[in-house]
Amino acid sequence: MEEKVFHVGGVEFHVDNRNFGEDGGPSVRVFGETDGKNIQLLRFDCFRKNPHYHYDPSGKNDHRNLDKTEVPDSIAWTIEQLGENLVEMINTAGYNGIAEQVDQAAVLEILSEIESLMRNDN
Repeated sequence: MEEKVFHVGGVEFHVDNRNFGEDGGPSVRVFGETDGKNIQLLRFDCFRKNPHYHYDPSGKNDHRNLDKTEVPDSIAWTIEQLGENLVEMINTAGYNGIAEQVDQAAVLEILSEIESLMRNDN
């Protein structure tokens, strides 16, 4: 899948497919602007073997694995987080100023398109 970028709700969503060795799958990277720089705030890697996500991947890179027994569908889980917990997750990543600017209602409007892109390339 070619990378698709959505500018919505005060952040950017970059949707593409990432491969690392024997693993890979659809990915969503969330960017926001701070101090005039576009910073990667969150990354959700819905990999076939080891699905996981990152808070502040370019900085502290707080990496969290998803347990496939608890989260059998990492794409659905990712879409749910973006729809319900995006502001909280951006705060956890350490970007409170960006989190305050997020328009969650605008984000909700594009999630079905993001999910469709992720599933079509899975």
